[in-house]
Amino acid sequence: MDTPVYRRLLLALKVGIFIFMSFVIYRRLASVQSFVGSLDLFIQRFSGGNIALLALAILLMPLNWILEAVKWKILLKHSSRVTLREALRSVLGGLSIGFATPARVGEFAGRVMFLHKGERVDGIYLSAIGGIAQSVVTFLVALFMLRFYSGQAEAFFSPYSYVGFAALAFVLIALYISFEQVVSWLHHLGLRFDSYIISTEKTPHRNDKWLVFLTSFLRYSVYVLQYYLLLRFAGIDGRVFELISAISLVLFLQSVSPLIPLTDLTVRGGIALLVFHDCGAEMTLGVFMVPVLLWAINLLIPAIAGYFFIFNLHADDTAQ
Repeated sequence: MDTPVYRRLLLALKVGIFIFMSFVIYRRLASVQSFVGSLDLFIQRFSGGNIALLALAILLMPLNWILEAVKWKILLKHSSRVTLREALRSVLGGLSIGFATPARVGEFAGRVMFLHKGERVDGIYLSAIGGIAQSVVTFLVALFMLRFYSGQAEAFFSPYSYVGFAALAFVLIALYISFEQVVSWLHHLGLRFDSYIISTEKTPHRNDKWLVFLTSFLRYSVYVLQYYLLLRFAGIDGRVFELISAISLVLFLQSVSPLIPLTDLTVRGGIALLVFHDCGAEMTLGVFMVPVLLWAINLLIPAIAGYFFIFNLHADDTAQ
């Protein structure tokens, strides 16, 4: 493609991302304000909280995305040699584009923009593997922690249910670890994936996948800790395991909700209210606003930072 034309297209993309990001931020904050009635009420409600808890939750945000960059670097190990700094730039740049697209579908495309031209298809495939690892962690932790959710799930946890849980965990992890073999098996059954698979030499080896899985768990743990700190900041009390089990259930429901891409913040808050249903009427606003705070800390701020990487992206970088 002619370089001047390509540069104009890249400039148009940068401007478009900025406009859509601004629109998304405005709409989502407006939806929150319309739900709670007044953001002043929210500020008054949280003004008496322990500011150290809020500060610690914010300080954990860089660790959250550094872990994601480490995971991305491991996934790219046999396809594209990148430094941790380059991996972080790719992750945050992808987040910025995903932030401006419905259901964050642009996140995969945003990440691979920072890879060389011949590595971008590989990058989409490898990013999907990382997403599968994070989804498996989210599901398994929620299923395990359901045992501690307000004591209401005790009746469902007999010795047989533990055996069933262990079997399901084994199957899901085995499917993740043997993902390429499963795809190959489906291929032999007549389902063609030629356009969507990459050479096994470029995919993570088994030990790499275990590292990705462990990194996904560590990142999940950081996210849960941030949520817990913000609940305490909002004045929500409860036993540690009960709160963590409720948080894990919220995160799982958010991950499978078809409404999250459409309304996002109000649905996040609504799911939290559903799970923390016995917190008391005086705590309703706090329960609803914690996911909003977490969204601002873990998505809004990093997405804005990621836009600077997009803004500084040159045509020569993306055409390589």
